[in-house]
Amino acid sequence: MLRSTKILIHDERSDSPEFLLKLLAHRGYKAGFAKNPAEITAMLLNGQYNVVLTNGKYHTLNADHHAWLKSSSVCIIGITESHTQAQELHADIYLQRPFLISELWRALETPHP
Repeated sequence: MLRSTKILIHDERSDSPEFLLKLLAHRGYKAGFAKNPAEITAMLLNGQYNVVLTNGKYHTLNADHHAWLKSSSVCIIGITESHTQAQELHADIYLQRPFLISELWRALETPHP
């Protein structure tokens, strides 16, 4: 993906979002943070982001918004704790915690439809 890619971070772990925001900014990416599913929906519907980096806790999105997200050109990179959680997330790419920073860069640099 290009460095012009805008990344939306949604992670309910308190230690992750700030770290990821700084890391992505240092690498030249633009990133924002959504605190809850309502913010994810609003930010994505405004067309501001190309990638969602999430721990998958957006399950409270209503059915229409979830269907739109899956059918859109937005790439979902799921951060999971286990293989079972990864299957439930239905993301395009999965990173299992703990993951290496090089794995995140590789995921962001992989072309997506």
